Amino acid sequence: MNKGLKLVAAAWCFIGTAYAQQPNDSLYVAGDNADFTFTESQLDEDNDAPQTVSSISSEQNDAYLSEVGYRFSAMRFRTRAYDNQYNSVYMNGLRLNDSELGRFSYSMIGGMNDATRNKEGVTGFDYNMFGTTGIGGAQNINTRASAFAQGNKIALSGCNRNYVARGMYTYATGLLPSGWAFAGTVGYRWSKEGVIEGTYYNSFSYLLSAEKRWNDHALSLVTFGSPTERAQQGASTEEAYWLANSHYYNPNWGYQGGEKRNARVVHDYEPTAILTWDWKINDDMKLSTSAGFKYSMYSSSALGWNGNAYDPRPDYYKNLPSSTFNVYDTDGQNTPNYLSENPWFLEEYNSLYNHWTSDKANRQINWDRMYLVNQEHAATGGDALYYVERRHNDQMVFAFNTAFNHAVNEHCKYAVGVQLNSTKGMHYKTMDDLLGALRYTDIDKFAARDYGEGSIMAQNDLNNPNRQIGVGDKLCQSSPRLDAVPLQLRRPHL
Repeated sequence: MNKGLKLVAAAWCFIGTAYAQQPNDSLYVAGDNADFTFTESQLDEDNDAPQTVSSISSEQNDAYLSEVGYRFSAMRFRTRAYDNQYNSVYMNGLRLNDSELGRFSYSMIGGMNDATRNKEGVTGFDYNMFGTTGIGGAQNINTRASAFAQGNKIALSGCNRNYVARGMYTYATGLLPSGWAFAGTVGYRWSKEGVIEGTYYNSFSYLLSAEKRWNDHALSLVTFGSPTERAQQGASTEEAYWLANSHYYNPNWGYQGGEKRNARVVHDYEPTAILTWDWKINDDMKLSTSAGFKYSMYSSSALGWNGNAYDPRPDYYKNLPSSTFNVYDTDGQNTPNYLSENPWFLEEYNSLYNHWTSDKANRQINWDRMYLVNQEHAATGGDALYYVERRHNDQMVFAFNTAFNHAVNEHCKYAVGVQLNSTKGMHYKTMDDLLGALRYTDIDKFAARDYGEGSIMAQNDLNNPNRQIGVGDKLCQSSPRLDAVPLQLRRPHL
């Protein structure tokens, strides 16, 4: 478990000459910038790969950014090629970027499109009334209950990406005569199998917001979350796609008892609560203060193997026909002559080729075999040779932000404020499934090869030597070593 504690404090002071005129009775002010952000349905931002998409914040008179914000969004357009970590995302004035990675996780607001559509966007280092901006700009999502359109809304949609169906219901009371306002949204996204074979999607989302306004003050509370379970697709080599005769080949799944099972399943849930106090001191001065708490729970499962077990990945390079010999160049020799002198290489190549192409099950994970091997090994008192581990990346976050804005005159404005963030990162692994085995001994398998299983050097936990691991227990050992996989740049020819 790695723990990190980060404390960041920032103060800013900006002077601007152009800002939209707002109604005098407004407690919080939104800018005149039109913000175009890639939606979850467009970009599949739930992928584990680093999010390299920056939101596009542009002024209404910027024709270029206005166009690319819509037309190029599906191509993952990045403003000035800046990575997403250089773009700050706020909600009700509270910065929500991950302190460890620097990026904002769009999956935390997945399925809340109607609740998070009210945004204010600014370009890099531009004047704003909610916080600091980086070179990639910033946006502030307004989820105060009084900002929702009064009434009911139901949205139903279908697609052929990660999920195939989505439903959302949003309700808002508007600002009542008593000064209260309430709003909420619930949503559900589902797919038994996505466009990529072996994947599925199951996600519920919610957002609840309440606000009380009196005199020149407003107090707002919002809480939201999007618990999600989804099976992943995996990248492979060009040769594997050629053998499978499909660019949608997914090596992460296989048949178990005739049913499809994916080895890489993500559990993601980030419950968040934000309390905001807005104070309109007078027509020219406003103070906005937000405090929030977030507990992020993210984990992904993965196959593990132990001892002398064979690598269970179907696209492991030794399972591919090209592993029998260099199909592109054999140390400068002529390939036909080389094969005539060594015919067993061609026989092995054809054997692997026929195995891959004869049956879909042969190019997927063999779950039944792993269960059989584990059960046979357990009968002799052995440890699990195959297992599924779960890799956790959790966070506990406390954040605070306050911003004071003063319009000195028509041509001079400034903003000052303070940001504080305390993040505790928790990174560890647990045993997810023993795959029919009875036990697993927590030792360093790599050190055991060099020093022996009984050596103290092989112990992961010196306080508990040879600790027995069960389902749900934490693991100390490292991930299995990945052998070098040769990159197949083109289809092999004989």
